[in-house]
Amino acid sequence: MVDPVKKYIEQFKNTTQHLDPADSSLKKLDIEFVKKLSRIIESHPNIKSGKSKYIAEKALLIAGGLDMGAEEKGDLLYAGLLIQLGKITLPDKLLNKPFYSMSTVDKYRYLGHAIEGEILLHGLKQFKGATTLIRNQYEHYNGDGFPDGLVEQAIPLGSRILSVVSDYIFYLDGSMTGKEMFVDAALSQLIIRKGSNYDPDVVDVFINVLKGATVEELKDALVKSKLLAVATEKWRKGLLLNTKNNKLHASTIVEISLPQLKLGMKVDSIHFGSEPYIRHCIVDQSIIDNVTLLTKTNGKNPIIKIFL
Repeated sequence: MVDPVKKYIEQFKNTTQHLDPADSSLKKLDIEFVKKLSRIIESHPNIKSGKSKYIAEKALLIAGGLDMGAEEKGDLLYAGLLIQLGKITLPDKLLNKPFYSMSTVDKYRYLGHAIEGEILLHGLKQFKGATTLIRNQYEHYNGDGFPDGLVEQAIPLGSRILSVVSDYIFYLDGSMTGKEMFVDAALSQLIIRKGSNYDPDVVDVFINVLKGATVEELKDALVKSKLLAVATEKWRKGLLLNTKNNKLHASTIVEISLPQLKLGMKVDSIHFGSEPYIRHCIVDQSIIDNVTLLTKTNGKNPIIKIFL
């Protein structure tokens, strides 16, 4: 499988090396090349067909909500369609094994397909932006990703987008854990890892993309999510009740259900399972909306304790 791919790439290099980059015919050749190469990649018996097209399409919708420029979108389209290129260099046993069940050595070998994809496209200057996105598809927002340990904005936005969409697919089809997931469960995996593996903004926009939001709705939702993120951070640190003249003086704590949560209540804590979410705050509409959303997404009822 590797040799036919290398041969096709080399033929394309030879065909286009003397063309002017500004020539409109080269752009058409580029698009045809990417589409055909994507089909060749997915003709591999152990690389699932249709994933790359889905990733590219959803990635472009996210890009629209994040105001990416035309050139960046072009790079993102190519990278999405060719995101699995390096997998043709992997042995079948890795392609068929769930990622979480791999040994540490095998995990790094598998992740290395991102670099292999970059190498295979080396020398095609018009795809330099796309190859960078492919190389960085496994970088993590907190800096503990592969291969360069890039952090937050140092990771190309296109790579942050590809990471979210591709992992979502892998959660759905079982490639990540070995067990297929429903949509809500797959989304909860992304939400749990916001700020660690994934860019929170990208996750928020992607969730709204899946709801069929328009570009304007995506932008509005992103603004609201940013405001909510700031508020949530304050909740986590318990700052809301530490302002002047706003201290809690209560002797009784009771547990209530989510429908009983009302504006102005004084919260001791809200947990989802064993995980603490909010502590020491006064309920406003943002808190109610956020806890309601997390309840629907996680499929778990919150444990809510308030001061009387």
